[in-house]
Amino acid sequence: MPPTLGFDEVIASVGQRPHPRLLAIDGLPLAGKTTLADRLAAAIGGACVFLDDFIKPEREWRWRDRPSFPFDFIRYDEFAGAVRSLATDGQCRYRPWDYRTGERADLERVVRLDRPVIVEGVAALHPGLAPLYDLRIWVESDAATVLDAARARGVGSWARE
Repeated sequence: MPPTLGFDEVIASVGQRPHPRLLAIDGLPLAGKTTLADRLAAAIGGACVFLDDFIKPEREWRWRDRPSFPFDFIRYDEFAGAVRSLATDGQCRYRPWDYRTGERADLERVVRLDRPVIVEGVAALHPGLAPLYDLRIWVESDAATVLDAARARGVGSWARE
């Protein structure tokens, strides 16, 4: 079993690796993936591609209460295509989700592998994507921490549970 490290230890370990290029951070919802991705990107001068950049407008969701994969509320094919483009072509283009408008952003985002790129999100380490990364990180969290994060966020069904 791989060692369990804190965020600061993960950041220090990645910083010691020669030329990290394409990294993935996966874990359960509200486990701290985005926090780690942001901190790691700042430490190594990297860019992030977040699964949450690929949200669909709610009117396109087929259902809200049935678990599924790919997630019904995510443009997963676009997400996977962006990761594959980064790995094969050294860049990707996509229109990220704009939380202010509740729609895709008007402007396309271009991410290049001219610096490390961190791909973050639930299912970033899906078996179809995992081999594409130079480094794979799983964020583990306990139930109490996840519940605290859900309460602090206070959005969606978490707020009602």
